[in-house]
Amino acid sequence: MTFDKLVQKRMFLLIIMLLMITIYFGGIQTGYNRTLGWAFDFSYWILIVKPFLWLAFLIGYGILALLRYWTNKKLSIFHLILIGLTFIAEDILDSDSRLTLTLMLISTIVFIINFVWAIRNRKIKLTKKAST
Repeated sequence: MTFDKLVQKRMFLLIIMLLMITIYFGGIQTGYNRTLGWAFDFSYWILIVKPFLWLAFLIGYGILALLRYWTNKKLSIFHLILIGLTFIAEDILDSDSRLTLTLMLISTIVFIINFVWAIRNRKIKLTKKAST
């Protein structure tokens, strides 16, 4: 299986691989958080939002794989890079949570665009496959 076919048809396998790497190396950040006054902390939302978004990515790409739809190669690679950057920003660098939330937002937008593109262009890949 070539890289192009893996990125375009089996994105859910790459998401599973990234989830396994994140669980193995990342772990869960714990600690006592005390906010004073009107100070807000976004790090708690990361613990809630990130697993649900990654599950949505996994289910979405799994549905596309079951329907045998192809995703856009460039968008899929960009989405993988964004997921990797999110993992690096949160778990390895332990950086600002606003950066991680921004990366997750951009990643979600790219996923939605890629999902809609795959559904709208499903007939193009099916006719190419049928003619060959």
